Amino acid sequence: MTARATLAYVGLLFHATVQPAQAAAQGDKVPNVVAPTPHSRPLISGKTVALTGLLFGAALLGDGSVRQEVQEHRGATTNSLAKIGKTLGEWQFLVPTISAGLLAGQLSGSRDLKRVMLHAGAATVLATGVTTGLKYSIGRTRPGSGDPDQFRPFSGSNSFPSGHTAAAFALATSIADQTGDSWSDVILYSAATLTALSRVNDDRHWTSDVLIGALIGHLSGRWVARRMTAVRVAPGAVAVDLPF
Repeated sequence: MTARATLAYVGLLFHATVQPAQAAAQGDKVPNVVAPTPHSRPLISGKTVALTGLLFGAALLGDGSVRQEVQEHRGATTNSLAKIGKTLGEWQFLVPTISAGLLAGQLSGSRDLKRVMLHAGAATVLATGVTTGLKYSIGRTRPGSGDPDQFRPFSGSNSFPSGHTAAAFALATSIADQTGDSWSDVILYSAATLTALSRVNDDRHWTSDVLIGALIGHLSGRWVARRMTAVRVAPGAVAVDLPF
């Protein structure tokens, strides 16, 4: 994530939630939007860890063959779908979407909506930061530039993991975990999966890149939801406590 994108996100996040009218009426009071909920379950189950490990091992072994198969069947339809999926994982889409959600919560008076979108924004930033750090420290070669087993740490190669996929799954998880219906989960995770598939279709990532990117995004969404304490709305600003 570039510095410009970070500044844009922070600016929108703060200014979209200003409550001048309510602040004047309430004086110096700072209401709690939501109190932290205790969680006893782990972020991810042992079965999910085992399944992810098996899938990751299989993806590593099949990265080259999957890439060849996908590129052989690549066409106008897959490219069109990939264009949509790629957009869903870009900051040009994520920042306006999260900010629009915050503004909608402000205008409708929905504290729950603002809380969810704040969680989504924080999770997306976290997932992007984690993937960026791993990309350059691991240094995996991108498809078309070398073999899938070429890793050159701090060389500038940055295929592993997929940042687009991580951001898309962070957003999807943050919202899906706060909705009580299954159909919205299907839509959200399908959109994030389309982002993952687009990266393979566009020959920008190996299959294992997007798999781990999805896992990072999912865990980021879960972790932020558990670690965020009360969101406090003050005149002209929003404060979020995120203890480490």
